[in-house]
Amino acid sequence: MTRKRAPKAPPKSAPDSIEDLLSEWRRERPDLDSWPFAIFGRAWRLTASLRTDAEKWLAPLGLTFESFSLIVTLRRSGPPYELSPTALYRESLLSSGAMTNRIDRVEAMGMVSRRPNSHDRRSTMVRLTAKGRALADRAIKIHFEALGKELACLKANERKTLSSLLSKLLLSIEQRPNI
Repeated sequence: MTRKRAPKAPPKSAPDSIEDLLSEWRRERPDLDSWPFAIFGRAWRLTASLRTDAEKWLAPLGLTFESFSLIVTLRRSGPPYELSPTALYRESLLSSGAMTNRIDRVEAMGMVSRRPNSHDRRSTMVRLTAKGRALADRAIKIHFEALGKELACLKANERKTLSSLLSKLLLSIEQRPNI
């Protein structure tokens, strides 16, 4: 009679850097429930790391993350690939600070042009040039492929679950009253 072996447990992975911080807080302040930091601490570390990585894969194209975000936002907007600076800020992953300077830099690269807004003479429209559109198409392909590699550790169902949970969290934060 052969004896069946119990299935091996998956190897335990090493704790990430946030787990180390949580352990320290549990030791120093056991009265606090640190579970929110377990989520947001990881989100902050992921954001910082991925932005640094994005700067590296965009640099060979002559782009920073900010210039990339600006031109791909215009590209995603569809023909005529044009938005007001306010709409560009709202539709991009950029903060409103220094938007004019960002537009100036991308305009100097020949990626965008400015023209008067036909609906509001007090403002301008920012339009993606043909050169900017070609670069945006190259850059977004590289960006999506690189992000896909970053997520390769997750199975398809895990990616779907994570995306759904992050969407739920983001929606709840976006719908809250202004603090």
